[in-house]
Amino acid sequence: MATLGEKPFFSRKPVGARVDEFLTRHFTRPAITWQQAFAILLPLMAEHLFSNLFGLLNTAMISASGVTSLSAVSLVDTLNSFLYVLYTGISTGASVIVANYRGRHDAEKLHESSVQAVTSVTSFTILTTMAIALFNAPLLRLLFGAAEEEVMTKARLYMLGTALTLPIVGVTSSTCGVLRGIGEGKTSLGYTLVATGKYVALNVLFLRVLKLGIPGLILSISLSRVMDLGILWLFLKRTHSKFIFRFREFFRVNPAIVRSILRVGLPCAAESLFFTGGRVVTQAIIVPMGTYAIATYNISYSVMILSQILVSAVNTGMFTITGICIGSGREQDVRELTRSYFILNTILYTLGIGVILLVFRGLVRFYHAPEEIIPTIFLCVMSSTIAQPVIHNFAFMLPNVFRAAGDGRFCTGASLIVMWVFRVGGGWLLGARLGMGVVGIWIAMLVDWVVRACIFPVRMRGDRWLRHKVLKD
Repeated sequence: MATLGEKPFFSRKPVGARVDEFLTRHFTRPAITWQQAFAILLPLMAEHLFSNLFGLLNTAMISASGVTSLSAVSLVDTLNSFLYVLYTGISTGASVIVANYRGRHDAEKLHESSVQAVTSVTSFTILTTMAIALFNAPLLRLLFGAAEEEVMTKARLYMLGTALTLPIVGVTSSTCGVLRGIGEGKTSLGYTLVATGKYVALNVLFLRVLKLGIPGLILSISLSRVMDLGILWLFLKRTHSKFIFRFREFFRVNPAIVRSILRVGLPCAAESLFFTGGRVVTQAIIVPMGTYAIATYNISYSVMILSQILVSAVNTGMFTITGICIGSGREQDVRELTRSYFILNTILYTLGIGVILLVFRGLVRFYHAPEEIIPTIFLCVMSSTIAQPVIHNFAFMLPNVFRAAGDGRFCTGASLIVMWVFRVGGGWLLGARLGMGVVGIWIAMLVDWVVRACIFPVRMRGDRWLRHKVLKD
């Protein structure tokens, strides 16, 4: 028993108080409290988790239609993502601008920037749809002309069929981004859970019950997206969202806000284009290796992405957290919070890797992977899990902080060089030229991570990335 004036050996503080003290010390700064930050991150984590798990179920369902259907969907999803990054980049820029005005506590500009965010993203999705409608066949022939004829036929059908409802995705995804930016992440989460659950149910109907294959997947995606508009409207009304607007507001363009969105968003889009473009070229290198090689690479990549679900949510949340800090004029908060979230990400990587290793056999069964490619899939997944906690963390978390601070050009330039020299060039050299196949291409990807992880921490230690102005007004 402690004598008078002595502190007890064990703290008598309630567990909740100790947790609050710990989180306050590491995740609270003058610009943003840990409660505000976690209100952004936790819904994002749940959204990423459920979206990816539902995506896993959907991939398993389409893979049951055969290796050619899985290969067709994988090829087109890679190419679609190359085209879609234009609007996701703009969406990122919009979320940063919204977060900056939130940090400034400027309610009028916050509302106006939120409306402009939806307008900008939706406009870009319309342009993307037009591009896919006009150039889908030439693009597929150019990039994947060596694919088997059955794979190519299914790929053309799937690509065009899913592009028609893409503008709806622009409306819903940008609105969810705005909701997270204004602190209504729970509304976004609720919508995402209902929307993805409904999508899986439609896939079960069209793919498993009616067994319609690729046409069934197209019908499921299109019908689901149309229904999403009504679901989102209901959530906005039921939760009494602060994001209340009139339809005609979307036709009023504020050039200053749009320029700010594009100033941040275009470098993000460009970097994503380089990244996804590298994946498309990598797929083109793999295609001549055969259908099994395509399946091996895409299943390995999908399993790896599953181990990064929670980390990806934190990285996405860093746009908003950094934007709030910059908008509040608290640059030092950005540095300190980045260190804290880097450690959090390392823990989340480790948890994700552990779960993936525990359920690996079940995952490959979900994908209906042929037995002969499972050892190669395991080798690829294991090699990436070793590199993720530190190397991938440095390589992909820090650039999001830089972009949110307005330093997107540096990230774009560095990513352009690293992607095309090491991932694409190295993949061609090791995978095709030296005959190492998918394993060689995977090694090139890991080298890409290592080079990025050498560049971005050096940038973080300086202050050049803090010299940019996100808002010009």
